[in-house]
Amino acid sequence: MKLSSIRYLIGEGFKNVWVHRFMSLASVGVLLACMVMMGVAILLSVNVDTALGSLQDQNAIVVFYSDEMTDEQAQIVTTTIADMDNVKDAVFISKAEGLERQKEVLGSDYAALLDYLEDDNPLPNAAQVTFEDLEQFDSTVLAIEKVQGVTHINEQRDIAAKLNSIRSMINNAGFWIVALLFVISVAIVANTIRITMFSRKREINIMKAVGATDSFIRVPFMIEGMLLGIISGAISTGLLYFIYKASTASIEKSFGMTVVPFSDFAIKMLLGFMLMGAVTGVIASLISMSKYLRHEGSEFNAIT
Repeated sequence: MKLSSIRYLIGEGFKNVWVHRFMSLASVGVLLACMVMMGVAILLSVNVDTALGSLQDQNAIVVFYSDEMTDEQAQIVTTTIADMDNVKDAVFISKAEGLERQKEVLGSDYAALLDYLEDDNPLPNAAQVTFEDLEQFDSTVLAIEKVQGVTHINEQRDIAAKLNSIRSMINNAGFWIVALLFVISVAIVANTIRITMFSRKREINIMKAVGATDSFIRVPFMIEGMLLGIISGAISTGLLYFIYKASTASIEKSFGMTVVPFSDFAIKMLLGFMLMGAVTGVIASLISMSKYLRHEGSEFNAIT
């Protein structure tokens, strides 16, 4: 295709947006609503996933070692556990440290009751272990149990299963919400393109009559749909920034929760929304034009 033809087709695509600006504005408005809802679902999923990840880090198991092991031997075993697959961190807890932790649990009023144990501490050496993936909780616990020197493990299997279930449910819900809104967006842009297409029915038939290919006719509408999607993606990211900033300020003030900064995913969201908008526009225009060219595009009698 010649450079002049490419310039003409791109120009036609931009002109379509301006000539049918009211329909374009309506299409952008509805696309904005869909993308903002997508963004809210994504932001909610990210923050909940981060919060659950923090809870997952707190859902640690405690590995107890044999009484015959010295501190040095227990530290070596702790290092071995830390190097195992799916182990995020393993922190050695000496007998003395374990006793101090028990005193903290009892509080200052009762901690003195344990002072007599300092000379003959019955607590074993231990390690606090956190996992990277709770889906592998059972298999990792079994692997740790087989390490020489480990006597027993204090673990909260039910909590780990619940956390993993909640995270999977939220991620699945977010995926289907985004997928549904994407389909709605394609339908909206397709209807806008279809209206534009019918308003230029006579022009399209003339182009067909003089030998224009289907691809040549499709390109301006594809560019129109792509442009509408890109504009919607850029504006929706800006709107989400202000919505997120206002809502997170209230959440942090009311509940004391720390949310993920918008800057952490602003660029990814902007590029993602613009790309999604462009793909939506192209798919919608192809759907509309394919139906038209297949059923009506060959009816040249419209020009007589």
